[in-house]
Amino acid sequence: MGKKRSAASAKPARPRPASDNAAAGSKRRAIIAVIMIAIVLVGAWAIKGAGEPAGALGEYAAGAEGDIWALEASSVSMSDIAAANVPAVIDFGSDSCAPCKAMAPVLEEANRSAQGSAIVKFVDVWKHPNAANGLPVQVIPTQLLVMPGGAPYVPSASLSDEFGLEFSRYDDESGNHAYTTHQGALTQEQMDAILADMGV
Repeated sequence: MGKKRSAASAKPARPRPASDNAAAGSKRRAIIAVIMIAIVLVGAWAIKGAGEPAGALGEYAAGAEGDIWALEASSVSMSDIAAANVPAVIDFGSDSCAPCKAMAPVLEEANRSAQGSAIVKFVDVWKHPNAANGLPVQVIPTQLLVMPGGAPYVPSASLSDEFGLEFSRYDDESGNHAYTTHQGALTQEQMDAILADMGV
């Protein structure tokens, strides 16, 4: 049998100085405060995410992939847009871009009001980086403007003058007009004016 240590022979615990106890208590309180803040932030983020639609575009982002009238798209088929034989405004942007977020309600309203008479689409180039391949998209937001049958839009001079809009023309290798774009966010008034100028 091993020797039993008597209580008298055990070393008494050395009391900690009061400053050590205060520092340990302060450190514990700081750690608990950080954990509580993290829990509150995660909870708020989860609640906010549950109450918001996916992405900045809300309910009009819904639609099956390949639905020509759905607002949100992961890619753009220029042949499908040409086959629809109506004007089209395809906005290349991102849910994380401030001007794109500001323009989201404009796209929603244009998509809603133009259903059946014009295609209004949004493509998030951060989520779908290959969606703009082969298209003249250098900054976001950029709108690609297409007339019925796939011809590039040619804006009227009065539209540019009245609304201060600048458009870019891109030619193919043969020098033929291939694309028309507008760079930057559009207001509702500007979007409506462009669609009207396109014949919508």
